[in-house]
Amino acid sequence: MGRRRFVETLAGAGFGGMAALLTADDVRAAGSDEVPIVYGFARDAENGGEEGRFGPRKTTVPADWFADLRAALDAHREAAFVSREGVVAAGVVPGEFGGRNAAVEVAARADADLPERVGDVSVEVTRVDPGRSPPSSVDPVENRSGTSVPGGVACGTPDSTGTLAPAMYDGRRPFFATANHVVGGDETERRGTSLRLVGKAASPRIGTVERGYALEDFVRVAPTDGYWPASAIEGAEPRTVVGQFSREGLATLKAQDEKLAKVGVTTGRTRGKIQAIDGMTCAYGQVCKRGQLKWGSQSAFDDGDSGSVNYHPDPERPDAGVMVGGFNNARTWWPAEDYVWGTAAHHVTARHGFTFAPRDAGAR
Repeated sequence: MGRRRFVETLAGAGFGGMAALLTADDVRAAGSDEVPIVYGFARDAENGGEEGRFGPRKTTVPADWFADLRAALDAHREAAFVSREGVVAAGVVPGEFGGRNAAVEVAARADADLPERVGDVSVEVTRVDPGRSPPSSVDPVENRSGTSVPGGVACGTPDSTGTLAPAMYDGRRPFFATANHVVGGDETERRGTSLRLVGKAASPRIGTVERGYALEDFVRVAPTDGYWPASAIEGAEPRTVVGQFSREGLATLKAQDEKLAKVGVTTGRTRGKIQAIDGMTCAYGQVCKRGQLKWGSQSAFDDGDSGSVNYHPDPERPDAGVMVGGFNNARTWWPAEDYVWGTAAHHVTARHGFTFAPRDAGAR
């Protein structure tokens, strides 16, 4: 298909931001049965991403696979599962290159009335009973500290412990982040609360809470007392964080049967396959959370791992650094389903503009 038609198709299907980043050369470079996509955003520096320009990373994917993905994303949105009684969670399962088509998966209570298909897209329903009580937090564990603090180490308050995320950025300004439920409260309730590195001997304060984001379940913490966040994950290999994946990039990883990894203070480094993207969950019986990424299994996550991120080596320069998929905020604790979930990085960027790599002025 020609560039104009392809870009119009992307924009009409909710890919307008990606369409704006693709050029005529990108379309011409794709084969007759391929289309270009933006799989993520990263810095291009040879030293692992501390310098250099933050920009889009592009690749090509099979055109029929992309059409199936687009149809499933449309079906997920149009069916409005979030408003259906008894729905616990839903998401899009990307298809395989040359294999099965994309589908919508829905977890729902036994009495929920759900369709088997939405248009040409199949709906895969799992019946569950999640109850109402999520797991609690765990006791503090020891981790090293330092002036420059990477993600993957223990952090918390006197009441709870979680895992520190790698540096997040508001433009070029870095801040600490972890799961909002580690700190607790709504957007402003815990403002000024100290976030500390958790250890047996000492728990130095590294920042103070600026704002919580309960719906996406992350908290923004301003650095203090000479500490600052590093674009790195302790225990990851490589440890440098150079960027983050787009929604389409996560779908591509799924199609390629690639695994995500995470480092949490309780379960350490674990790996698992992507299960669904563009998901939503209502498992807590409160406001449904959108933009969720589902991956791995229950064994990949435990109390205290909240606030960690999942990641994968940069496909373009795998030895230079990793790119973040999103936060890890919870795991299933009910029969029939088995995964970790949390808010995807691309959803945080779309909602609030924050990224996992510093952006140049004017960068998208």
